[in-house]
Amino acid sequence: MDDIFCTSQIKKEVVILDLVCLNLIQIILTFTIILLMTSCAAVEQEEYPPKWVIASQYLPKEKLQGLRNAGFFEINDSIYSHHCDSKGNMIRMKYDDDDKLWTQVRYETFGCGGGPDA
Repeated sequence: MDDIFCTSQIKKEVVILDLVCLNLIQIILTFTIILLMTSCAAVEQEEYPPKWVIASQYLPKEKLQGLRNAGFFEINDSIYSHHCDSKGNMIRMKYDDDDKLWTQVRYETFGCGGGPDA
């Protein structure tokens, strides 16, 4: 308290009180801003289970026998699945949500990293 260069004790107390009030105002303002920012943020709920999990139940298992699943992904609202054979060839399938059917949309030779250069 002696670091404040005031001659009277009352002035020192007023200065300290003003500083405390400014700190309280900053704390209240900070919490208010944080509260407003978090309460106004849009919360996007993901569906559970995800669409690809539901779609995977309709995969044609007889057609994919001997293939390994290389993953599912979504582009826009479409769900795709990659499957690889033992030689590194890839089959891409697309899910039709209306008919609950998978259709092959692409066959890529060595699309899974196999081939003569692998």
